[in-house]
Formats: sequence, C-alpha cells, structure tokens
Amino acid sequence: MMTRFLSGTRYLILVPILGLALAASFFFVFGGLGLIAVLVEVLVAALSGASEAHAASLPVEVEIVEYVHRFLIGTVLYITAVGLYQLFIHRIQFPSWLRIDSTEELETNLIGVTVVVLAVNFMGVVFTSDSSQLLEYGAGIALPIAALALFIGLRAWSTNLNKKTTAELEGLVEGGEGEHKEAQAS
Repeated sequence: MMTRFLSGTRYLILVPILGLALAASFFFVFGGLGLIAVLVEVLVAALSGASEAHAASLPVEVEIVEYVHRFLIGTVLYITAVGLYQLFIHRIQFPSWLRIDSTEELETNLIGVTVVVLAVNFMGVVFTSDSSQLLEYGAGIALPIAALALFIGLRAWSTNLNKKTTAELEGLVEGGEGEHKEAQAS
C-alpha cells in the first residue's frame, strides 16, 4: 500500500512542470513579439528615412541582446520542465542533447545555459553601463561561472573514478569466481 502511494506521488512533479512550461512559454511568446515589434520599428524608421532609426533609450543592438537574454531564460525553464518530466513521468523522444537520464545531466544542462545567460547579461552591461564598475561586475559574473565549471569538472572526475572502480571490482569478482570454478573442476 505504501509503495503504491509513494509511487503515485511522483505525479506531483506535474505542478512545477506545468509552471515551468508556462513561464518558458511566456518568455518565448512575449519576448518574440517584443523582438518583432523592435525590428518592425527599426525597419519602418529606416525605410521612412528618419534620422533616428530607433526611439528607445538603448541602442537597437543592446535591446536585441536583451531579448536573447529572455529567450535563454525561457530555454532554462523549458529544459528544466522537460528534464523533470523525463526523470519522473515518461521518456520523450528528443534530440540526444535534450535527453535527460539523471538529475546530474539535468544540472549539467542547466549550468551550461546559465553560464551563457550570465555572459549575455554581462555583454548587455558592457554596452549600457559606464566602465567604472565594469571590473567588479565582471568579477561578480566570472566567479560563479568558475565555481560552476569547477563543480562540473569535479563531479565528472568523481563519476569517472566511480565507474572505473566499479568496473575493476566487477573484474576482480568475475576473476575470483573463475579461479574458484577452475579449482573445483580439478
């Protein structure tokens, strides 16, 4: 009875999956519509020969980078939703880069996209801020990226070491059983 109950509780994960998917959709849809509006505004201004091609306070390049930032955040949310679904509910036929078999793979995918989001965020600050605080801000971005890289590297090393040790132990067990069988046969 308890096993059945605990097995059924895995469907509770559908609540955050739905929330993550809706949030990702929000970033994709409204970000996409906003980006299209900016591009249309720039195109209309350029075709009309206006001297000011973009009315916003930010250069158009920076505004486009900010939309890319929103899409990347949406991507993080989407990968998390899909990964949780694959881990707890059912496998989905996706490209190999989006298949999630463990929480470790989900974390690695999220860390990779998070690093890109941080880098895009820094690039936006480079274009829009004064340079007096740029070093501090850059260090504030670089330190978490370095920590995440160290985390992934150490975990990969540990996983490989575990696999190697397990394989060696299995080889010893199999070898020991073979010697035991040979001794019995003679």
